[in-house]
Amino acid sequence: MRILLVDSTLYAPSSPLFLEALQELSVERGFKYSFVDEAPFLRPLSTSLIHKVVFRLLGRRPLTYWALNRKLLVEVRRFRPDLVIIVQGAYFSFNTLSLIKEETNKVLINYATDDPFHPNISTRDLIKAIPIYDLYACTMRSILDPVSKAGCRMAIYVPFGYKPAIHHPEKPSNPDEKARFDADVAFVGTCDSARLPYLTAIIERIPDVRLAIYGGEAWKRYRILRRYYRGLALGREYRLALGGAKIVLAFSRRAHHPGPLMRHFEIPACAAFMLAERTEECMELLKEDQEAVYFGSPEELVDKVRYYLSRDDERQRIAEAGHRKVTLGGNTYKDRLIQILEAVRALSG
Repeated sequence: MRILLVDSTLYAPSSPLFLEALQELSVERGFKYSFVDEAPFLRPLSTSLIHKVVFRLLGRRPLTYWALNRKLLVEVRRFRPDLVIIVQGAYFSFNTLSLIKEETNKVLINYATDDPFHPNISTRDLIKAIPIYDLYACTMRSILDPVSKAGCRMAIYVPFGYKPAIHHPEKPSNPDEKARFDADVAFVGTCDSARLPYLTAIIERIPDVRLAIYGGEAWKRYRILRRYYRGLALGREYRLALGGAKIVLAFSRRAHHPGPLMRHFEIPACAAFMLAERTEECMELLKEDQEAVYFGSPEELVDKVRYYLSRDDERQRIAEAGHRKVTLGGNTYKDRLIQILEAVRALSG
C-alpha cells in the first residue's frame, strides 16, 4: 500500500501526527509512504504582516494557497498513492481534490482535528470539499452527522492520541531544569481569553502559588499573568514542564470541541496529575477522581488546587491510574492510523 500524508511540522515534534506511525508500519507491513509538509507554506502567516493582511483579504486563504495546492497535486502525480490522508486540510481547493480523485480514483481521507463548520476555524474550501472525501475521521462525535449530511461517504470517530517517543514520563533532573520547570500548577497551551478567569482565580485566591504558563507570547498581553509566563515548551521541554508540576491544567474548547483534546492524552501519557475542565467526553476517557480530576468553574478549580497541592499520595495514585489508562488503552497515533486503515478496508469491501 502507498500512503501520502499531508500535515504540518509547524508544531514539531508533536506534529505531524501520523508520520512516525507510518514509518513503523512501513517496516511492519511494507507500506510505502510520502509526506507533504504544509509548514513552509503556512509559517509566513505568523511572521509576516503582509501575509496576515492578504489572508484576511482572500477570505482566510494564505498568499501561498496556490503554491500549496500545486505541491500536493505534483506529489500525488509523482508518488501515485493508494490513499491520501489530509490532516484538517483547510487550504486545499475543491478543484485540487477533484483532480486527485479523477486522476487516481484512490481513497481520500480527512482527519478532522477540529470542527469544519465552526466559523472561527473553517474555510470555504474545507466545507466545499467535504463531499470529495471518501472518509472523514472526526476527533469529535458531534460533527459525525453534519459531515455525513454534507455529503461525505463515511464519517467515523477517531479521537486524538499521543506519541510514545515524545509523551512519556520525565522530570527535571538538574538544578537548572528544576529552576525553570518546578511549579505547583502548570498550564501549557494557547492564549485564550476564556481561560483567563480560571488562571486569575488561582492567582488571586492562592497568592503564594507557583504557577507556570507555557505557550505563545500572547499570554504576556495580560498584565496579571506576565510574571507566570515561562515561554514555549516543546518536545522534551514539554515533558519537563509536565513532569515538574504538581498539578497540570487542561481546558476544553467548549464552543467547538468539548474534548478530549490532545492534552487529555498527552498529560496522562507523561504520568502527570491532570486537573481538567469537566465535560462528558473527557470523563468517558478518564474516570473522575480516579484517573483524572475535573472542575466546572473557577471556584471549583481553586478548591481542587488547594486540596490536591497538599496531598502528594493522592495525586500520585490518580496520575499513575491515568497513565495506565491512556498508555495501555490503544491510544497512540499508530493505533489511530490502524483504525483509519481498517475503516478504509470496510469502505472498499
